[in-house]
Amino acid sequence: MIVSVIVPIFNIEEFVGECVRSILEQTYRYLEIILVNDGSTDSSWKIISHFAEKDSRIKLINKQNQGLIRARQDGLRAATGDYILYVDGDDWIEPEFVEVYVRQTLASRADIVISDNWEYLKGNKAILRNGIKPGFYNKSRLENEVYPFMLCSGKFSQFGIFSYVWGKLYKKSILLNHQLNVAPEIFIGEDAACLYPTLLEANSLCVIDQPLYNYRQRINSLIKTKKSDEISKIQLFYSYLYKIFKSHPLNTVLLPQLNLFTISLLAVRSNGRIANNRNDVLYPFLSVRKGDNVVICGAGTFGQHLKTRITNSESLELAGWVDDLAEFYSKLGIDVRPTKTITLIPFDKVVIAFIDEAISFKMSARLLQMGIPHEKICQVAHYKDLNTQLTLENYGIRFM
Repeated sequence: MIVSVIVPIFNIEEFVGECVRSILEQTYRYLEIILVNDGSTDSSWKIISHFAEKDSRIKLINKQNQGLIRARQDGLRAATGDYILYVDGDDWIEPEFVEVYVRQTLASRADIVISDNWEYLKGNKAILRNGIKPGFYNKSRLENEVYPFMLCSGKFSQFGIFSYVWGKLYKKSILLNHQLNVAPEIFIGEDAACLYPTLLEANSLCVIDQPLYNYRQRINSLIKTKKSDEISKIQLFYSYLYKIFKSHPLNTVLLPQLNLFTISLLAVRSNGRIANNRNDVLYPFLSVRKGDNVVICGAGTFGQHLKTRITNSESLELAGWVDDLAEFYSKLGIDVRPTKTITLIPFDKVVIAFIDEAISFKMSARLLQMGIPHEKICQVAHYKDLNTQLTLENYGIRFM
């Protein structure tokens, strides 16, 4: 059984060597390794060319920069294996990764095999767990236990199955059309646009609880710049999946999940474009009021967008910005201070800029231990507190 491993690469000279070595060192040897250089301007091409000279399993594709979707599509077109595995070029996999996945595939004849993953951010290591239980799911179990929860487990921005395409083993015939059909213009939610339709076509799924993929959160990649067209890009994603879900027999459980999934994207990426008829001045933090002096706790993507929203607001003041990784963010030009300094800042509300409820609650507990009053701590509102249709409309997303 040949597994085609597809690695999209763009300007990651610092990490691509570790990634490729982790694939070459797999205990399962029957691999076709497709390295797609998407117009890198650093030494990435030189590095992967050196690997290709030493291992005949490597197939190189060198192309002009066209983005992640096109790189994955070109790699998939070149693949000859019956099963496909994506690995991002700045991540790495454990030596037994492919062997474990292949063993599960052969034992269960599953169309797709997935597992939990390790997430690394500057030395901090955490498990990214899927929201569905490990085990084998035939079509009946998929329809009853996976499809109703795969985009949204019921908590804010928590998936039943993580939306990333990497770290999963796919039967090529199941994946092919869904990857090739994703328009390259969809670069917000592009993984989800491929993954969830592929899951809908699958007749079986195997979920294992052994984390073997290492997902690297890079500080540089966390620094976000405001894009004026992010709303329109989210609209492209929403419209694409809406058409697919609408025609599916389980559309009544799929479409509400898509709405909630899209709300999560909007909450992080929209910069607060909400119609004037809403009372929320800092959605989805429903307890923030006009005139509040606000501290942001968290400097990731969400925190950076909140900072833009607050500084551009006529009704709120930014009192401060804190994060446990302040030292690293500061080196990259973000004016953020260590979380422990929050006790030195006068403020009305602190908003916890983490949409993962588990992380948000842990941070809330820390702030309480530091003496921050409960009424000053604001977390993302639960879905049950939000009006989904009104929210999409007020963000400018056409509710279908």
